[in-house]
Amino acid sequence: MTTLPFMLTTSGTWVQLESDPLAPFRHLDDWDEEVKSAGYYRWGSLGRRDDIPLWLEIYRVNIDKEGSTPCFLVVLSNSGFYEVLYAESAPALMELQSRWAPAIQAAAVTELLGRLDDSTSKYGFAGLVRKALA
Repeated sequence: MTTLPFMLTTSGTWVQLESDPLAPFRHLDDWDEEVKSAGYYRWGSLGRRDDIPLWLEIYRVNIDKEGSTPCFLVVLSNSGFYEVLYAESAPALMELQSRWAPAIQAAAVTELLGRLDDSTSKYGFAGLVRKALA
């Protein structure tokens, strides 16, 4: 079952889009090409990909493509899955980020604590102390 993506509006409400802005480009079978063809470019992130177990990748629509297209495409990702969401405007994006920041921060801290407890890797406590003293 395919569901249409959701967009956070400037008023802070979630609406389901009538169509997926990426749908016409799914035949490309390459995420970067789909996003680029839909008129989006990489704009930023909240968290760092593959460094923590949960992060947001943020894309902005090119100025010349604005109109009915959502301003921001947001990919909520973890190590094995992703969900595409949209934000109508910069204020909506800020709201979306503020809603997800606590979960992303908790995931980052949990990952760090797990690394500190791992005595077999360079991320373990002893490894961090050696690195700090080097």
